[in-house]
Amino acid sequence: MSRTLKQQMGLEADPHAPEHVMTGGQRLTKVYTQGGHEQDSGQPGLPTYHRRIANPFPLFAIGIGASLLILGLVFVEVRGLRNPQIFLNIGLPLGGVGVLTAMVFSFVEGNTFLTTAAGSLGGLVGGVSLIFLPWTGIQATYVEEAGGVAPGTIALYQALQVVFLVAFVPVFAVFVSSFKTAAPVSFSALLIVIALFLLGAAFKDFPRESLQTAAGALFIVVGVSLFYSATSVLLAEEGIKFLPVLPLPRGD
Repeated sequence: MSRTLKQQMGLEADPHAPEHVMTGGQRLTKVYTQGGHEQDSGQPGLPTYHRRIANPFPLFAIGIGASLLILGLVFVEVRGLRNPQIFLNIGLPLGGVGVLTAMVFSFVEGNTFLTTAAGSLGGLVGGVSLIFLPWTGIQATYVEEAGGVAPGTIALYQALQVVFLVAFVPVFAVFVSSFKTAAPVSFSALLIVIALFLLGAAFKDFPRESLQTAAGALFIVVGVSLFYSATSVLLAEEGIKFLPVLPLPRGD
């Protein structure tokens, strides 16, 4: 059972405070976990642990939001930032591994939407990150086939058009199924769908900087929106009513 920040700090009475009993001169504690099971320390040699899985949504939102935010900053060339290699610093560990970890625990929670969203977006972000790793040989293959770095880079970006257009399909499915989640989540999914379509068009006849810049601006908005959603959920779990989660009507 979760406690608010004030209850954890002892500023409010904790309705879930553990019960204590004295037996044989020892203080024993009986607590109840999320599922209502007893974890009784009366038999410390035979402990029974009932763990509660943390909410994986904030990790998903922060991972995707941070990855798309830095990619958006590259696309709009903020402060002359043009080299997409910096995307690896966040896209692979946080946007790839971190979000896929959130997907695993969404499976356990039985959250089908979050499992699909985290698996699809985490896989796409992690997959795009692999392009910039030299040992994958992806860039080298295009450079070798084109006979030079410049034509090879253009050929690689034109091939990425297919990646973005294929990614459009699962992300659109996530958007359609997000109508009963929260406004920032559904709004972010819509912007990602539009941005992927713009990138597919931009990389078809690379470079088309206007479309690339527009997609980057959308990714920046997505990053801010998902950061807001992650923060609102984290605060709500602590009972701090500062940022509204903005849930959409479910019609149940």
